[in-house]
Amino acid sequence: MSNQESQQMHDQNTGGEFSRNWLLVLVCAIGIGVGVSALPFYTQGLFIEAWIADFGWTRAQASLGILGSTLALAAVLPFVGSLVDRYGLVKPVMVSLLGLSLAYVLLGLFVQSIVTFVMLAMLQAVLGSASSPLAYTRAINAVFDKQRGLALGIVLSGAGVAATFGPTLISGAITEFGWRGAYFAMALFTFVVGGVIVAVLSRLSGVKNSVVIDPEAASEGFAIARASRTYWTIMAAIFCLSLGLGGLMIHFVPILLEVGFTTNAAAKIAGVIGIAVVLGRVLVGFAVDRIFAPRVAIAILGVLALALMGSAVAVPVAFVIGFSVGAEVDLIGYLVGIYFGIHAYGQIYGRQYSAFLIATGLSPVILGAVRDVTGSYTGSLYLAAAFMVLSVMLFAKLPKFEK
Repeated sequence: MSNQESQQMHDQNTGGEFSRNWLLVLVCAIGIGVGVSALPFYTQGLFIEAWIADFGWTRAQASLGILGSTLALAAVLPFVGSLVDRYGLVKPVMVSLLGLSLAYVLLGLFVQSIVTFVMLAMLQAVLGSASSPLAYTRAINAVFDKQRGLALGIVLSGAGVAATFGPTLISGAITEFGWRGAYFAMALFTFVVGGVIVAVLSRLSGVKNSVVIDPEAASEGFAIARASRTYWTIMAAIFCLSLGLGGLMIHFVPILLEVGFTTNAAAKIAGVIGIAVVLGRVLVGFAVDRIFAPRVAIAILGVLALALMGSAVAVPVAFVIGFSVGAEVDLIGYLVGIYFGIHAYGQIYGRQYSAFLIATGLSPVILGAVRDVTGSYTGSLYLAAAFMVLSVMLFAKLPKFEK
């Protein structure tokens, strides 16, 4: 029996997984919060008014950066996953946090047109790709066993913290320094925090134990996974769930306005989503260590209730949507780790997360098109619920696993 296996057995018997690895969990949560999938995504909307004032862009044009960066990240993650499988956590994260800092500087200096903006947004995604949850969740899966779901939930809640505090801080920076200066402030913040993250990670024994430099084992593990029905079932289930939830996140305020809320009231209700994302990731992570069942059915009921009952259930539905989005990202890392192990984790997770990103980018377009055609969000809500019904059916087909 290897030393790592002996340690895992000892941790299971003593409940020592968190006591030994709490610093790894904390640092990974901070890393995800400042990484490419969190801080840029949750703060880009703050720049839109300034871009409109400076360049005369439409809101649709100003939103192209998110689409471009999402597609670019989805394209490179499978390759980044193979690098993480080979080199572990520290080196890819270090390079990506430096790259992300550089990308902020370039955005502050060179955005002059839609073309340069979209190109730099895509470059930002590529340079910062290893600062996405991929590398961090791999390290957690390698170290945790009995409390893996809870650890993943806490780590992934770092994005929810970024969604809560990031907009306020960046808004203040834009007011104080202008939107270009705000990008420079984000570069400095990412560089400093990134340096601390890398310094701490490089000294943690748990991170060193998670490195698997075995290309042959990784290649074989990926080939076995890709040939299995489980691999494709997880991907299809996540894709359908993202098609249902992604657009609801973007269109939630317009939906509330349509059913009679004022702008201020709709914004306050939408704020419940951010809180629920954090709770969803932690609580679902805790539950998934103990039970096996598709947990997204509650989201279907919530969306259908909003379609049928309107404003009467707006607050509970906001919570349900946020909770389900939090659960969704939790599930990717947990299921990949428990079904396929750690050898090819980066390659498998990279592809599963890419499917999630693509569906998240498509969903707002699909639900918005249905609204344009029908003149009401009711049809969009029913369609979102249908995607989630299909997702539940796919999750239910996954084989049982031993706890």
